[in-house]
Amino acid sequence: MVTTSNWGQLVVPLVICCCCVVVGGWPGSASSSSSSSRSNQNEGDHDRKTKVIEAFESTLLGMFGLKERPRPKGKLRVPEYIMDLYRSHTQAEDGINMHFDFKHMSTGTANTIRSYHHEDADQVVSTEQHRHRLVFNVSTMPEDEVMTTAELRLFRKDIDEHSIVKRHALDDRDNLKPIHYMQRINVYHILKILKPVARNRDTIKRLIDTRLVDVRNASWESFDIRPAVRAWLEVPEKNHGLEVELIDSRGKPSPNHQHVRVTREADPRAVEELQDEEEERWFQSRPKIFTYSDDGRTKRSSTNRARKRKGKRLKANCRRHPLYVDFSDVHWNDWIVAPAGYQAYYCHGECPFPLAEHLNTTNHAIVQTLVNSVNPALVPKACCVPTELSAISMLYLDEYEKVVLKNYQDMVVEGCGCR
Repeated sequence: MVTTSNWGQLVVPLVICCCCVVVGGWPGSASSSSSSSRSNQNEGDHDRKTKVIEAFESTLLGMFGLKERPRPKGKLRVPEYIMDLYRSHTQAEDGINMHFDFKHMSTGTANTIRSYHHEDADQVVSTEQHRHRLVFNVSTMPEDEVMTTAELRLFRKDIDEHSIVKRHALDDRDNLKPIHYMQRINVYHILKILKPVARNRDTIKRLIDTRLVDVRNASWESFDIRPAVRAWLEVPEKNHGLEVELIDSRGKPSPNHQHVRVTREADPRAVEELQDEEEERWFQSRPKIFTYSDDGRTKRSSTNRARKRKGKRLKANCRRHPLYVDFSDVHWNDWIVAPAGYQAYYCHGECPFPLAEHLNTTNHAIVQTLVNSVNPALVPKACCVPTELSAISMLYLDEYEKVVLKNYQDMVVEGCGCR
């Protein structure tokens, strides 16, 4: 089985093999004078090429932790928030770490971020307009991943002072006080749905996070919902969703409840262009859950880059060579959002006797090369191999069309040496 740990050594032969199949063809026997023989040979070559390409794709999907090739049905769309996380992580000064490190949040050992939007069909609009029930399906998270953090993100539109005056039934702006601008957003984990309603209660719930906000400012609000998501993963049948409650600073139902986006605003009478615009706005601003998890594949986190070696280096000697992997070449650009490709590099070159310091060698390789120089039949030369590898981040849609941001280690050759 191919694992992430040996990806750095495998990517080169796999890519070169695939390129040979697609571009150069297979080395075969001399052409026959018979046209039928040539036809049979071409069919056989085509079948072998197809099998190699399928094996190549299957190997990469296995390393990416995917059961099958994702095939998104609609437009390739990604929440702007996770796109910002991708940019922040990939543009870090010290390179890409295997573990996410964001200033606004502690994510532990997480190397995977998944996005889930709430289910429209399961949304229950309460008769009390300051309360909203949101249901999320997080069952697609792999069982072998350990969740470290989970957040609910809600978007708030700003409210102008005129509307605040009107909603609080005040005479004019002069009567506005700081208390009128404040609103509290409570998020509850729904433990049980009561049927029938008991003592004017339709649910049993537990408060898991709260925020006091100023309704004059538009912003995204983040809520820690780890207890709820952890419970849903353990017992999916008890996933009754979350309840979002909007109250004023005095604890009463807030009159400013419509500025928190939990429902669509599409007008069925609007022209198609306006509906499309609203659909895009709704996709970006609808309630979302982001989970941060560790898939257990991380061996180490190395941010150090290969040190530049001093000394004269011959072109034929062991060194790093360019190898750009373009995902569009294998038609994966329909589900991989970013990057479009990446520079993987590969190691190639001679390890001549005597081994120079700049060849990044080891004592064992020096001894092996010495023995080889005396008796080549006894032991082979030291090999030119990757000595340092680094990670890349990939943003893509998985087989369930969920947006995933994931770090993969040992994907880029940073240094080569004779070993």
